Amino acid sequence: MKTTYLLLCLLGIGSVSGAGQTKQPQKIGDFIESTSYNEHRRNATRSLQYTPDGDDFVCINGKNRFTRALYGSHTAFRLETSDRPVFAAYTKENPKHICFKLQTSGGTVALDSTEHCESRYTAGRRSYSLSDPAFGGGSLSITTWALPDKEGAIWQFNARNFKEFHPVLLASISEIRNSKLNRNGDMGADPADSFEAPLQPQQLQSFPVQIDGTLYMLLENQELRTLTTAEGENLFKKAEAARSETASRIRIETPDPYFNTLGSTLAMAADGIWDGEVWLHGAIGWRMPLSGWRAAHTGDVLGWHDRARTHFNAYAASQVTEVPNTLPHPAQDSALHLARSVKKWGTPQYSNGYICRNPHRNNQMHHYDMNLCYIDELLWHFKWTGDLDYVRQMWPVITRHLAWEKLNYDPDNDGLYDAYACIWASDALYYNSGAVTHSSAYNYRANKTAAQLAEKIGEDPTPYRNEAEKILKAMNERLWLPDKGHWAEYQDFMGHKRVHESAAVWTIYHAIDSETANPFQAYQATRYVDTAIPHIPVTAHGLKENGYATIATTNWLPYSWSINNVAFAEVMHTALSYFQAGRADAGYKLLKSSVLDGMYLGDSPGNFGQISFYDAARGECYRDFGDPIGVASRVLIQGLFGILPDALNQQIILRPGFPDDWDKASVSTPDISYRFTRKEDTDTYHITQRFQTPLHPVLHVNARKEKIRSVKVNGVPATWQSIESAHGYPLLSIQAEGTSSTTITIEWEGASLHTLAVQEPVITSNGKLALQIPSGASISQVYDPQSVLANHTVEATAFNAQIKGEPGHHTFFVYTHQGEMDWWQPVNIYIENVRESPSYTDFADIRPEKCRMVDFDRQLNASVTDIYQNEYLSPRSPYTTLQLPTQGIGEWCHPLLSATIDDSGLRSLVHHDTFQTSLGIPFRLKEKGNNILFTSLWDNYPDSSTISLSGTASHAYLLMAGSTNHMQCHIANGIIRIHYADGTSQATELTNPDNWCPIEQDFYVDDKAFQATAPRPYRLHLKSGKISRDLGKELNITGVYGREIEGGAGILLDIPLDDSKELKGLTLETLSNDVVIGIMGITLQ
Repeated sequence: MKTTYLLLCLLGIGSVSGAGQTKQPQKIGDFIESTSYNEHRRNATRSLQYTPDGDDFVCINGKNRFTRALYGSHTAFRLETSDRPVFAAYTKENPKHICFKLQTSGGTVALDSTEHCESRYTAGRRSYSLSDPAFGGGSLSITTWALPDKEGAIWQFNARNFKEFHPVLLASISEIRNSKLNRNGDMGADPADSFEAPLQPQQLQSFPVQIDGTLYMLLENQELRTLTTAEGENLFKKAEAARSETASRIRIETPDPYFNTLGSTLAMAADGIWDGEVWLHGAIGWRMPLSGWRAAHTGDVLGWHDRARTHFNAYAASQVTEVPNTLPHPAQDSALHLARSVKKWGTPQYSNGYICRNPHRNNQMHHYDMNLCYIDELLWHFKWTGDLDYVRQMWPVITRHLAWEKLNYDPDNDGLYDAYACIWASDALYYNSGAVTHSSAYNYRANKTAAQLAEKIGEDPTPYRNEAEKILKAMNERLWLPDKGHWAEYQDFMGHKRVHESAAVWTIYHAIDSETANPFQAYQATRYVDTAIPHIPVTAHGLKENGYATIATTNWLPYSWSINNVAFAEVMHTALSYFQAGRADAGYKLLKSSVLDGMYLGDSPGNFGQISFYDAARGECYRDFGDPIGVASRVLIQGLFGILPDALNQQIILRPGFPDDWDKASVSTPDISYRFTRKEDTDTYHITQRFQTPLHPVLHVNARKEKIRSVKVNGVPATWQSIESAHGYPLLSIQAEGTSSTTITIEWEGASLHTLAVQEPVITSNGKLALQIPSGASISQVYDPQSVLANHTVEATAFNAQIKGEPGHHTFFVYTHQGEMDWWQPVNIYIENVRESPSYTDFADIRPEKCRMVDFDRQLNASVTDIYQNEYLSPRSPYTTLQLPTQGIGEWCHPLLSATIDDSGLRSLVHHDTFQTSLGIPFRLKEKGNNILFTSLWDNYPDSSTISLSGTASHAYLLMAGSTNHMQCHIANGIIRIHYADGTSQATELTNPDNWCPIEQDFYVDDKAFQATAPRPYRLHLKSGKISRDLGKELNITGVYGREIEGGAGILLDIPLDDSKELKGLTLETLSNDVVIGIMGITLQ
């Protein structure tokens, strides 16, 4: 299918503008970002394509072409390099293909086809060592850089041991094969051969040049020419000096060679997204300014405070300041079917406080709420610099923002905020004025920090402190799920105001990152990620198996862009939340899994990409994207190395997140360096500060042993304190004076610390848990936040408890004493589901001769084809929000989305009001007129409807059809209640994706990111009458996005009944906002 209009977006996908757009509805799957150039690689076995060697990513005889960009000057120019020496020079107007051949006494060899090629990517430089039988024992080395101060590149060729005559280099430059690039030729977003030469180039220029030792070649104005040795050496030294200066900003040394490449590579990628004024959305595919998402974190974390301030100033000038809110809520765009706000000045969204998308331009409406990310980054800037003069300068920007957020997203003043396209995973997310965890968390931190800033600059902190307290109280009361141990995704504002428990990773990491969690909540919430979010193994030939796995962003279905992806920034931000929760080993493992996935197994060495190979919809896609660069900066510096500045309060916390088996590690940034070493029972931290005024170091470390022999700061005995924690280790704090150089030494002694339960016990509900308390340890308190302990006893050597609670993973905590240490220790248990399993499989006991169809013709209120032909206008939120379009399908990115439901084939198979299924079950259906009883919370249909039943039966077979979407996943969309004459009843919940499916599409299920119960329910193809548990296979539906079922499909359910009781009726009730649920036929057996 072809898209009918270009979609613009900031995820790498798009939103629709109101002006000049086509009014033709799109079809499901009709999305620009559904294009994948990686289908041939789906489920392919991977290999370790690059190995670390010091700072270098090394590849032998690699195959990837045009996948590692070198950035020089801060323009869109880049030099595309390959695993072998073939290149492309990108400018938007005139991209070029560049290749070389070498003519020797043994023949002419294309340099991208030599027998042996070792390539190295060294943060901004690509080098090659080549040999070939035609070289006659000679060798050729090539090094290339992008020029640092103008658009161009330089190559250095060194020929050695060519004995008979000097080899001749044949250089060629031509236009590229694909003149129409969709995303600037980015990996996975444009065809892989885009930068190859055309089969018949029209602009080919070639010339020979003899190599006598060393040769330099320059690309300038998209033309190649040779340089004199003096010119070449001068440019070479200049390029290398500029590269080295940038690369050396961040230096990391650890026992893990896969991490030692990251500091310089990160600095170079970050430089690639700087355009001289602001941090860009991406270096390549999304090279454009952007006020939001997380790229701007990189400035302060990597010590570019001047760049950070330039960025913040540029977007402060983009804040709307002279447009008061004159138009009331709701201000929805009727042309876009009410799915999103109308672009009109004076509405709540487009009024004072809104920050526009381009720097120094505050008259541009751009839909997204990028304020939240921008302000969060600005508040971190103050923590890094402590610059109160700048706080005073930016104070009006902050206060306008906070007032704007409140006006737009907490207009009912309940303390919980709606989320309006305010994070990377914003496209297709809509909460319909709901109370959302991630946006509330952002606003909590912003208000809490604003209160702290106000005190320091003489402003009134009271309103901001009160708002922060209100938000946190509401989050804990309404969004925290105490029996589950994590935050809900959101609570509905409309309808039954239900809580959607199936949280995405952004819910967990934003809540932790915004400091809304206490230590117990942080631990439990990250355990939710462990147990509920899909984990995908990261494996490859050449990579030692070590349980590496990356994660999906959610467990939701059906797929829509940004809803369930494997995205590097999301994985790394989740890893950061593990470090913040004190779970350093888990954070390191997840971080390393992501690093391996993208930078070593992927096609671009050292790539900070957007989308992973394991992403079902796109595969490996985009390079050096702003969001993962910003998050990687934080997870490396603030997570793994635990550098947490608070210059506003003249201190810096160092909380190392090193794996237990590391005996050394060091990091150096422009602000601070520290080196950790361990020798037997002595740990030493040497800290060197380069802040303008040295901060007071505060070292937070996990205790290694039960006692401390000594603590010394700069050789002088010092004290230590214990901090409340819940991650399984005592957390100790050691403070030092603010000097430029500090050495802290800790000597441990005694036994290692004991863990009460190393493995997760599996226990039945009402079962018993018995744990041995190791010798030397004791337990004095028990904290059971999830209420899984019916009762418990603690003795000197044993902990015994009776377990209660719902099946699944749970945690309680025990307060442990050992030696000098006291700490809370988590105990994870798994409660097994021992409820009596049904003795049948659905539809396994069909007896056609005993089937009787139920006549409820008079209650039929629609044709099934009406479902997306209606306008669903009420009830709708009284506030501006992102919501379901009026046609009942789509979301704000695709507000005109449509699907045609066609039941003509089914109707043609109905004879005498009977449809005989291939399963043997007959259903009473109508050939003409209404053929379904719809229910919905929309006013178009009743919320519920009851159908009379009589007699007895062992099964009720239902033919149903209706809508659902990803925002209604893992929650009961509706409920079917069977009423018996004796007053009893039974209920069956209709839950997406278990037994409720969208009429218009087939679920993509791969048992990785997309999981669903098996066997899948039977579905009925409305256009043909075909029935299958795998309609996608039957109808040859391919792809991940959309998966349109032509004509739509219903669903068949088998509800077992108590055949000893007289039946009275069946009630269908819709529970979820957005959806329409209908019954077409009921047959009793």
